[in-house]
This record gives sequence, C-alpha cells and structure tokens, in this order.
Amino acid sequence: MNATTLFVKIIFCILFYSHFFLKISFAEEKSGSSIPLKISIGAGGAIKNNIRQDNQYRNGHADVLFNPIPLLQISWGPVFIGQQGLTASFVGNREKSLYLNLNNLGDRYDGEGMESRRTSWFAGIGLKYKKLNLLISRDINGRSKGSKYNISYAEFYTINKTFFTRSSLGLDCFSKNFAEYYYGVKNNEATSNRQEYHPNAYCSPSMSFFPGYKFNDNVSVLTGLSLKSINNEVRNSPTTNDNWVEAALILGGLWQL
Repeated sequence: MNATTLFVKIIFCILFYSHFFLKISFAEEKSGSSIPLKISIGAGGAIKNNIRQDNQYRNGHADVLFNPIPLLQISWGPVFIGQQGLTASFVGNREKSLYLNLNNLGDRYDGEGMESRRTSWFAGIGLKYKKLNLLISRDINGRSKGSKYNISYAEFYTINKTFFTRSSLGLDCFSKNFAEYYYGVKNNEATSNRQEYHPNAYCSPSMSFFPGYKFNDNVSVLTGLSLKSINNEVRNSPTTNDNWVEAALILGGLWQL
C-alpha cells in the first residue's frame, strides 16, 4: 500500500465517522445538553516472561521483561482513547454498538542479521453486544499486510462502590501474513543456527483478571494478571523460545481530571 492510498483511506474513515458524530452532537445540542469530556491520566508497569529469543531491541533478550505503561484515557461522547487505541462508536449505545478502531499492534523484534520487525497501525470495525465483543482489523501501514480477528467476553463487578473487578476470556486469530512478518525467518535471514521458517495462520486463547480499588471519584488503582497461550506456529519459530504461556503481572493507577 502506497502513502497516497493509505492517506485516502484514513481520510475516508474520518469523514465517514464525522458524519455520524456530527449528527449525534447536533441531537445533543437540540436537547439542551452537552457532551461531557472525561480525561484520566496515570502510570503503571507490566512484568512478563519473554517469549522471544536473541532479541536485540531494548534489552529484549532478558528472561523477564519490565515495561512501563503510560496511562491515558479520554472519553468524549462516542469517542474513547485508551489502551485499546482509538474507538469511535457510530451506531448504538454503551451496551450495543458498531464501532471503528485504530490501534498499534505487533511484537517488536530485532534479530541479528534480520530485517527489523516493527509494530504497525491496524484499523478495524467491531461489534459490541453487552458483554461480547468482536473486532476485525487489518494492517494499514503495510508492514505485515496481515489481519487480526478478536472475540472476547468480559465481566465487570463492583463491591461497596470501592472495590471492582474486571475479568475476560478472549480468542485472538492472526492471518498467515501477520505470522510470517512477526515470527517467520526469510531465506536470506537463515543461518547455520537459525533455520528458514514460514508459519501459518494461528489462534491464541487468553484470559485476564483485574481487581481494583477506587479511593474516591477521581483516583483508582488497578492490579491484575493476564495469561496468553502460545500457539505452536509461534513456539516453533527460531525467533522464540519454548514457552507455552505468556504471563503478565500489571499494576497501575489512574487519576481523573
């Protein structure tokens, strides 16, 4: 995909969504109400086992990785920006909606003598129905030329208005192009210690549990555990080790302005 085609597609998405957003804004204005703007900032960190092997990117060869996580959440009517990227709902409400999503995905990997694998921007369309969510997205940077398909189920509970938990089950499926770019080894990248490798499309189930505590209406802390199964298509890559599961322990805090 060349830059012109990418630009046209992005502009089309913006115009497409703006049409619906302006209609919603106009309806709100006629009713005499305004769309509230909510902004939350914070910070956190994730400790997880490293599934990569001989990654030269930012000390990525360590067995255990620590990744700082800057937290920013912006909510304005049907628009939301957070850890899942930019989400814009254009049909429905909080429980049932059709939405657009833009997010940065992929696993950064710099192997010695290999072309650098970089994260990429994925644009997609999703459907939310109560606790179920379906999202189909595609690489618009053109790096992997791949696609991702996600279906998930999430539960949210509150206890005495201060304690809360969020748990989820999910299934992520990735196309062959995605797998080839991030976990494949090309013919010109193969060595005596690293064989040529061409993975197929694959799916990985995941689960997470995040308990949190709300100090007041503006300040909350969150901790949790995330588990992702590592498919054999990924495990068999010369760029990964033999881990079956990717586990992450996450801690963070949010302050609503």
